Amino acid sequence: MTRTKIAQTLKEDGLSGVVRRVHAGLIFRYHETFNSRFDTIHAIDTRTSVALETLDFEHQHKAHAIDYEPTPIKLVEALLKPSRARASSTTFLDLGCGKGRVLIKAAELGFDRLIGVEFAGEIAEAARYNLGQVFRSSPGISWTIISQDAATYSPPESDLIVFLYNPFTQPVMEGVVNWIEAHIDRGYRVEIIYYNSQCRSLFDDCNRLKVTPFPWLVKLQLRFLSWHAAVKYLSVAGDRNESYRGTERQV
Repeated sequence: MTRTKIAQTLKEDGLSGVVRRVHAGLIFRYHETFNSRFDTIHAIDTRTSVALETLDFEHQHKAHAIDYEPTPIKLVEALLKPSRARASSTTFLDLGCGKGRVLIKAAELGFDRLIGVEFAGEIAEAARYNLGQVFRSSPGISWTIISQDAATYSPPESDLIVFLYNPFTQPVMEGVVNWIEAHIDRGYRVEIIYYNSQCRSLFDDCNRLKVTPFPWLVKLQLRFLSWHAAVKYLSVAGDRNESYRGTERQV
């Protein structure tokens, strides 16, 4: 911030306003450094945002989707690291996967079964290109990008870790919660990592899910290096699967 901007902010918002703006600027520069480095190392572009209104396609849920904004790579790392212990037995699913940044980072953390769901065809193509570039010499990694509405998606028959970065609004998210609940009722373990959880109430109201806390270090990173909150859920068995309660399904 310039001296003039600082003086203006002090006058309008006081010292706390100046501190907030300086903090926001530092966060932005911190993340831009690592985001740029990530794309440069992999020779891809995940940094460029995309406004859906600039894309020439029609869809009944286009008005309920959020523009593509990549998740800061250091936050992706922080949010996914606690789940690495289940990487070999779990399918990693990114709903509203954008250009594939989170999927690529998930692979770097040990996940080898990756699925991205992205309803905007042009953005899905960008994700396919990026993952193809990064994984062309990684035959052990299974990945796919599906151009589909997340509300009507049918998940694979496996345990899931589902990642969401505020990809769409309630009409679509309701469908997502419905199939997640059905998947749990079929006996599968589901873990959900929801960053910028604008539709959190839908998940809170689902009796097949329970909130589980992040480790203290992740909480610290979210507190000081993020503009948004995050929440994690774990599946809870219903009456149809009482023997599943408190256990992990072996795949």
